[in-house]
Amino acid sequence: MQYEIGGFFGICIIILYVLTIFNYVMKFLNKRYGQKLKKHVVFTKSLKCIVRYHKLFGLLTIAFLLVHFLIQFTYYGLSVTGAIAAGGLLLQVALGIYGTKAQSKKNKTWLYFHRFIAVALLVAILVHVW
Repeated sequence: MQYEIGGFFGICIIILYVLTIFNYVMKFLNKRYGQKLKKHVVFTKSLKCIVRYHKLFGLLTIAFLLVHFLIQFTYYGLSVTGAIAAGGLLLQVALGIYGTKAQSKKNKTWLYFHRFIAVALLVAILVHVW
């Protein structure tokens, strides 16, 4: 039973992570092909939804991560790959909060790190799952 519950929260983490990554993907598509894609209502509504809820998706990912960690650690002990992925996710959210609260409009260095960690986090999650 605990395995299924832990797995459920793990899947929720992956889904929420993918939704947060879509923020970059949708903005890139809009920047590159915006004139053509604006004609499609589904793209426009999806873009607005993904951008509007990007922060919420990130915070929910952390909430589900904490529940997932508590369940898995309680019943199975510490997973090194899981701890690395969790650390990357915590760093990612911390950078996102920093960027929202303290970033200046001129200095976008934090944003490059935020994007780089998103890709590194994908690799860490894949290693953890397999």
